[in-house]
Amino acid sequence: MSETGLSTRAHVLLLSSTNFFIFMGTGAQQAFLVPYLEEFTDWSAFQRALVIATVYASMMVFRLGNVYLLRDWPQWKSSIAGGAVYVFFPMAMLALYFVPSYALALAAAAIWGWGGAAFWMGNTLQVLALADRAKRHGTGMGVLYGATNGGWAIGVVVLGSIFTYAQAVEMPWLLYLGATCFSLIGFLIMITLPRKPEPMPELPTWAALVQIMSQTKARIGAFLLFSAAMAFGFVLGTFTNFVENSYGAQWLWISTAFYPAALFMLSPWAGFLSERLGHGTVLAVGFFGGACGMAIPLLWESPLALAGTALMLGLLNGSVPVVSAALVGGSSERQRRPLAYGAMFTWRDLGVVVASVAGSLLGLRVGGVTLTFGVFSGVFAVCGVVALILNRYAEQKL
Repeated sequence: MSETGLSTRAHVLLLSSTNFFIFMGTGAQQAFLVPYLEEFTDWSAFQRALVIATVYASMMVFRLGNVYLLRDWPQWKSSIAGGAVYVFFPMAMLALYFVPSYALALAAAAIWGWGGAAFWMGNTLQVLALADRAKRHGTGMGVLYGATNGGWAIGVVVLGSIFTYAQAVEMPWLLYLGATCFSLIGFLIMITLPRKPEPMPELPTWAALVQIMSQTKARIGAFLLFSAAMAFGFVLGTFTNFVENSYGAQWLWISTAFYPAALFMLSPWAGFLSERLGHGTVLAVGFFGGACGMAIPLLWESPLALAGTALMLGLLNGSVPVVSAALVGGSSERQRRPLAYGAMFTWRDLGVVVASVAGSLLGLRVGGVTLTFGVFSGVFAVCGVVALILNRYAEQKL
């Protein structure tokens, strides 16, 4: 039993259910945000991509910024504030249809980035605290990310159906009405959860941040998070466009549904296996799989080859954030975790920003795919080797 009166397992499952519904709504709508904006605005492809990039740029800033701004907040309060913002964003996008303002879109994206950083810090650190007694940080993170990715996978199917119908009746805003409702369910669950007592976090200082990032384990973890996030940003933008341009819109399910389904199936196993095989070994498997996945379309031109790529990228992004969060849980004391978590996961958001903006600037075309897929394959192979080095520093503290 935890201090809340709930069993630890029940508390973790309830916290994870909030992620399930919120990512069924606001998380899943990311797959349709760019085509939604294209429906009723005259914004360029770069302008539309910049809305998504603003979310992750803001989140990157507030991964550490919230450690300072919210330093007196317990983690449950960070979760609730972030959950409220996840409900706010689809409401703002719904309003955008009737008041198409680019400034509103960017402001809503920036606010979502702040709330996303608060939400993930709050829920992640609560689950890590619940897993402390049994030292099952990997399993706890696997459950949290599994619920998140399961909600996302179901959400893209449901919201995709809503969006198709909404386009047919010329009411595309129905997409965001649905996303708001799903996220609201998760938020309502969140505000009814019991609140676990927490120690005051360590006062964040520049010296403490430098000390954390001077550790080899933290530097390797940050590098791997950045590299894996490049793959996530690639799927959000360039990969989806490539699938549609190469084989038609009927194959978009490869990136919008198959990829999150792969994340859902693989992320719980990543957390479970990291406790038995080691963090570095599981991360290496994910990166070597990602390298193979990016090489498949170079050898076989087929939509099924791209499905294989999506599966391997699901293996990669299903393992890296799960194992990295578990690494923070096992390597730092509770008072230091907010700073350690923020310091490492800032690099993940930077990777998404770089990949999403670079993809739109490069304007990937079917004929130019070889270089992009080949470069990603080589980078991920190198990351796999680096991940194995992480096993040498298994006992290092942050």
